[in-house]
Formats: sequence, C-alpha cells, structure tokens
Amino acid sequence: MSSDDQKRTIELKKDTVLQSAIKLFSEKGYDATTIGEIAKASNVSFGSVSTYYGNKEELFIACISKPAETLLEEMLMFNTHPYSFKEELTQMIKKHIELFSIQKDYLRLLVQVNGHHERFPKAFEIANTYTEKLNKKIASFVRNGQSAEQLISGDAENIAIAYISLLFGLRLSYADDPTTEDWREFVEIALRLFGPK
Repeated sequence: MSSDDQKRTIELKKDTVLQSAIKLFSEKGYDATTIGEIAKASNVSFGSVSTYYGNKEELFIACISKPAETLLEEMLMFNTHPYSFKEELTQMIKKHIELFSIQKDYLRLLVQVNGHHERFPKAFEIANTYTEKLNKKIASFVRNGQSAEQLISGDAENIAIAYISLLFGLRLSYADDPTTEDWREFVEIALRLFGPK
C-alpha cells in the first residue's frame, strides 16, 4: 500500500470514528458513552481511537468542532448585498433547512453542549463562536435589506437569533424526518421572520 493510500485509509478511519462518536454521544450522552463502544461501532481498536483523537474529552471536542467548520462554511455561503433580498433569502433558507435536515445527531449533540455549557466549557465556546459568526452575517444581511427597503424594520440581531432558533427547533422537533412538503412549508414560515417586501 502506497503512502498516499495509507493516509487516505487513516483519514477514512478517523472520520468513521468521529461519526460513530457523534452518534453515540448524541444518543447516550457523554458519561454513558465509552471509548470501547465508539471503537466497536467504528470497527477499529480501542488504541486507534486514542491515537486519532487522544482521550474521550478531546474526541468529544472534535465531535463539536470538526463538523461545525464544514457546516458553518456552507451556511455562510450567501450574499449580504444581493440585488433581490427576497430571492437571496429564499435560496439561503432552502439551503440552511436542507443542511439542518441531514444533521440530526450533530444538532442533538450541540443542544447537549448548550444545555450543559458549564460542564463542557471548551466545546460550548467552540459552538458559540460558530453560532456568533452565522448570527453576525445574517444580521448584516437583515440590516442591508432594511436599508434597501426590501425587508421590514426590526432588530436585526433578534431576527437572526429567531431564525437560527427556528432552524434548530425544526430539526429537533421531529423524531422522524419531515416530508418534503413540510420542509417547503418551513421555508415560507422562515421567510416571514425576515418580512420581505
């Protein structure tokens, strides 16, 4: 096996461990989840999990930080100075709802961290930093839309917070996945938060 093939294999195993850990931590909680269970679910040795991520706490922090980087990057892909704020808003909401619809385990884990922020201060700080970046860009979008008289007036930061809360609530309120028709209706509901003219 070539050096590049070995690196790819290790990266695949690391990702499998991370995904298994996210699922187990989100379902069972931090205390009830063991490195042994994560290793078994990932089909790797106990030692491999430690080699890839260190101890349980470091793995838990990686479960918050690594997906957050990718998710935030995708969620920030909208224009804050579009020609049509309603069109940009519609596309942004559709994309955000689609991203949240496939992140159930990860979002459940974020809720645990937010609910016990004093217990998981480092993980909370990471999650909070990413949320603030998203909130800041959405609030900027809202202010620009209001200045262009394409969005109704209101506190831009509160509108952004309400929108992000709606996204979390929609994903976490369903034991099963909502139907495609439900998701479409949620886009319309989210649009009303921003009040496009």
